[in-house]
Amino acid sequence: MATERLYQKDVYLREADLTVTEVREYKGKMQVACESTIFFPEGGGQLCDLGTLGGVAISDVKEDKETGTVWHTVADASGFEPGRTVKAVLDWQRRFDHMQMHCGEHILSGRFHELFGVENHGFHMGEDYMTIDMLAKDGSPITDEQILQAELAANEVIWRNVPVVTTWFDTAEEALSMPVRKEIKFGEDISVVTVGSVDAPLDCCACCGTHPSTTGQVGLVTVLKAENYKGMTRMTIKAGRPAFEEARTRSKIASQLAQKYSCEVITLLDREAANDAKNDEVRRELSELKSALSKQEEEKLREALPKAEGSLAVFRYPLMSADDLQSMARKAEDIFTKPSALFSEKDKTVVLATPGTPAAGQLVKDYAGMYGGKGGGSKTLARAIFSKKADAELFMDLIEKHLR
Repeated sequence: MATERLYQKDVYLREADLTVTEVREYKGKMQVACESTIFFPEGGGQLCDLGTLGGVAISDVKEDKETGTVWHTVADASGFEPGRTVKAVLDWQRRFDHMQMHCGEHILSGRFHELFGVENHGFHMGEDYMTIDMLAKDGSPITDEQILQAELAANEVIWRNVPVVTTWFDTAEEALSMPVRKEIKFGEDISVVTVGSVDAPLDCCACCGTHPSTTGQVGLVTVLKAENYKGMTRMTIKAGRPAFEEARTRSKIASQLAQKYSCEVITLLDREAANDAKNDEVRRELSELKSALSKQEEEKLREALPKAEGSLAVFRYPLMSADDLQSMARKAEDIFTKPSALFSEKDKTVVLATPGTPAAGQLVKDYAGMYGGKGGGSKTLARAIFSKKADAELFMDLIEKHLR
């Protein structure tokens, strides 16, 4: 049978004694139904309420659309029997967060619709954020300036602390007597939420969710980002306590950055731009220095390689990276008339270069793993990467012995 929704009569009801009507196992989980409930089931884009029933934690609340029964999922249903009275306690913080967030979404959507003819085509509520998919009637993209205007207008509605009233109707025809901004797509048991007066609503929309009684309780609504989504604009927003916590976190980060750069928060972007320009110059100079160093080392290598003794010519580089050595080896591949090892000591990586015989990549494949190394490459150029410098030395010593 249909469960009576006590939250529809009093959205601020936090506790109640409920009478159990049925207990069942459904898809491996235990569920309890009662004659009435204070818990909002998941629906309309809003997450369900949580809390305890008979002292047992509720992990989910869902409605059977066919029967109207609200099922409360619990870990242990052994203490529930039909006819028993159990105490229901609502997780009020979660409920009020959802009330603030959902009402904030209504207000923001209403302002977009009135100011720019933008319609809400999709809504989803997460744990502490919401997304709205917005579309202008002419299909034009929603601009940053429009978002700023609608965001400010929404917060002005909150500051006015006007009433938020939910009205229930048996049929869609009755509900359409209200100045709703969206088409009503279901036919019975319809609730319409009005922000402000019915004569001049600041928003009016069919919605089954929970909302505070006045807009001032929403506190704050803010748009965090907007991005293109299937031809619409998907906005990520926060409202209420989550919006406050977001603002506090961002303010703290901004203050810490301002302190780091010895500037005011309002000049952070200018300081960042100046630092970026300085860093670009430093990176350019570093690139030029690395290029010059690589050229010098290449010339030294060209001079030293013909004089190198042994079956494997080994050259050690304390500061040059493996990438730098591999790049240098590619540029100077014509000089490797014998197998050579360019060892980046800081990266613990050996760059092997050969004239093709023996194959550099095969040498790495055959011997690097003996010392915990890994890598690979082509016939003429390969690299072997080690976790310890000593292992790289053993690898090169083994290659030298193998090539004798």
